[in-house]
Amino acid sequence: MIVMKFGGTSVATHNNIQRIKGIIEQTKEPCLVVVSAISKATDQLLEIANSSLSNQYQPLVLALKQRHFDLIDSLFQAEHVDRIKGHVSEHVDQLNDICHSIFVIQERSNKILARIQSFGELMSSYILREYFTQEGIDIEWMDSRKMIRANGKYERAVVDSDITTELMSSIDHNRNYIAGGFVASNENGETTLLGRGGSDYSAALYASGIKASKLEIWSDVSGMQNANPRVVKEAGPIREMSYKEAFEMAFFGAKVLYPPTIKPVMENGIPLYLKNTFHPEQDGTYISESGGQDESKIKGVSSLPDISIINISGVGLAKEKGTARRVFQALEEANVNVILITQSCSEQSICLGLSAEDAEAAVESINAAFRKEISNGMLNEVEISHDQCIIAVIGDSMKNTVGLSGKMFSALGKNGINIRAIAQGASERNISLVVDKKDESKAINIIHQKFFQKALKKVHLYIAGVGNVGDQFLQVLKKQRKLLLDQNKIDIKIVGVANSSKMLHEPYGLTDHQIDMLREEGDDYTNFDQFIDNAIQDNYYNSIFIDNTASQIVSDRYKKALEASISVVACNKIACSSSYPSYIDLINTAREKNCDFKYETAVGAALPIIKTIQDIMLSGDHINRIQAVLSGSLNFIFNKYDTSLPFADIVRQAKDEGYTEPNPLLDLGGTDVMRKILILSREAGYIKEMSDVSFNGFLPESVANASDNDIMFSEMLKHEAHFAAIYNKANENGNRLKVVAELNHGNLSVELREVSSESPFFHLEGKDNIVAMHTERYINEPIIIKGAGAGAEITASGVFSDVMKVINV
Repeated sequence: MIVMKFGGTSVATHNNIQRIKGIIEQTKEPCLVVVSAISKATDQLLEIANSSLSNQYQPLVLALKQRHFDLIDSLFQAEHVDRIKGHVSEHVDQLNDICHSIFVIQERSNKILARIQSFGELMSSYILREYFTQEGIDIEWMDSRKMIRANGKYERAVVDSDITTELMSSIDHNRNYIAGGFVASNENGETTLLGRGGSDYSAALYASGIKASKLEIWSDVSGMQNANPRVVKEAGPIREMSYKEAFEMAFFGAKVLYPPTIKPVMENGIPLYLKNTFHPEQDGTYISESGGQDESKIKGVSSLPDISIINISGVGLAKEKGTARRVFQALEEANVNVILITQSCSEQSICLGLSAEDAEAAVESINAAFRKEISNGMLNEVEISHDQCIIAVIGDSMKNTVGLSGKMFSALGKNGINIRAIAQGASERNISLVVDKKDESKAINIIHQKFFQKALKKVHLYIAGVGNVGDQFLQVLKKQRKLLLDQNKIDIKIVGVANSSKMLHEPYGLTDHQIDMLREEGDDYTNFDQFIDNAIQDNYYNSIFIDNTASQIVSDRYKKALEASISVVACNKIACSSSYPSYIDLINTAREKNCDFKYETAVGAALPIIKTIQDIMLSGDHINRIQAVLSGSLNFIFNKYDTSLPFADIVRQAKDEGYTEPNPLLDLGGTDVMRKILILSREAGYIKEMSDVSFNGFLPESVANASDNDIMFSEMLKHEAHFAAIYNKANENGNRLKVVAELNHGNLSVELREVSSESPFFHLEGKDNIVAMHTERYINEPIIIKGAGAGAEITASGVFSDVMKVINV
């Protein structure tokens, strides 16, 4: 004989009940069917009970009655309808009488609440029995209150297993039965309940009592998932698991199964199947003693929200026998259940995780029990932290996996999640972590992504700047996105994008069309903090802020992003060439918050200059000298300029092709190159400021002081003879003009030089950059890095490369 339980959604409509009928007809042995109340009926009954005190229950009772009448009308042939409705009306009349009594005596006891809530299962089980009989299924209705003995609290009674088993001995294993779940009765014959979700438990008790061949729990989902699918979109089914794994998952929030269900079937070795009423062909989840042959080290990750943490601490706890006993005795007297316990090895603190609703009572009881120790300073006042949640990672095989905890903690830390407490039993079946409630979804997604290889790795981008570099970056991303998804299982979503005055934000990801319409349809903003605040409030794992601008307003927000464990990727030079304390503060903040700060493109576009310096320093070498042409734009300008066209025209061409900064004076006036050599010196270990960089300018004063680009170009034309003279002098000497930046044993300089044909800089063409580094190991022959050092497309590819480094591709 098998036991089959169907939940409230499964019994809610005519079509769903027909599905149940089909499932029952496919069984090859007698069955005992346990059903819940129709969907949401228990909630309606509770609302009715609560409104009885104010005599507002009548419309609610009528609505509940009509729901059942509508179901009857859809199920039954005309000749049966009045009889079935008459039986349901008897229950409704009793409900009305009880509600009227509550109003009259102004008392709503737990005993009465249990009686009211029982009507849902009593009515649904009767309706289904009559329908199955009409459809030719020989099935007998059974009152669970006569089969399950449960004493104690009326709404969460404790089952007397021995008496229940004895009562069930009368069940004929050759017949079919249907019974309402959730309900039981105590030794006085009064209605008691088995707790919300108790229909699962009822089914397990029946399975145990009749020694069923198997128990099937049918609901609207296909078995247990390895994470809550409402939190993790990539959650997948668990095909097989052990009883103990299933209990842990259910206890920590997997709503598909009520935790007490496990014990009766586990004690009797009864196989348990979790199946989907709407897709009976799907495998669902098979639960047994062994858990099958699934090799997964972790079966799932789940959570318990609404947790409070209390901390009992003080020197009086150390080596003091009986202290822990007194703590738990105080909690027991306050009727408080402890969910999680940790204790420091020094014995000076005990940390407890409790349901938030029990926290205040727990603190009050413990403070009272240790009043003397608190008053003499041996114990501190109990500390309490609200708005916490417990994340549980579950799997029987975790104990055989070396380094699993380390991987989990590393992934959480990298995404800025602080772990308040950790608990792990000797079985290593469950590792429980306490984190802030606001991080619950983020933490679950991080762990799921880390350990379930089929899950996509989601990355969330917030992009500032859609101009030359920004637009090219978006083009690179469009081109690579499908490849990353198909080959690397990386799903990149652009969640936010902004220019200097407009921004767009979409938590589920912006479309290409939305981004293209930023200027026309973006939201106006007056403070860039609004954009960063969106990223912080989203609190997504794997978040990256990308700065494709040259704006100080944007760079000033790097620290705010890093402090929220949002990685930063920037081609903007301003932050890393600002004051040394500000620069090093960003480096340290990224390190402390376990996120990344990447700025390779701030110096050489896509050239690996900064990465090379960092590797040299890591190897224990020391950089003594750097000579470099670091401005692709200036190299382009001086390679192109031969007096056949005015110098101003060449600069304009460089600007139009995206080689210069939006304001070319940042390049021509040396600021851009000075920033770059300053950044390289800092990477090489020198503590330097912008004021330490000497610059020998080559611009006439009126050009250097131009207030805008139009004035600058006009003044350049006026001073064409000045630029021609510089060129002609170099040309007559057989030399070429290069703006050379130099670090020489701590001294920094930038100047326009004539370089001879013997110089490695002489043949540097187009917009290329070159860097020569002399170290203590590379004395005679420097390390040379050479390649394109300017251009929107090249810079964008470097930014994308930095993003990939953050993602760890």
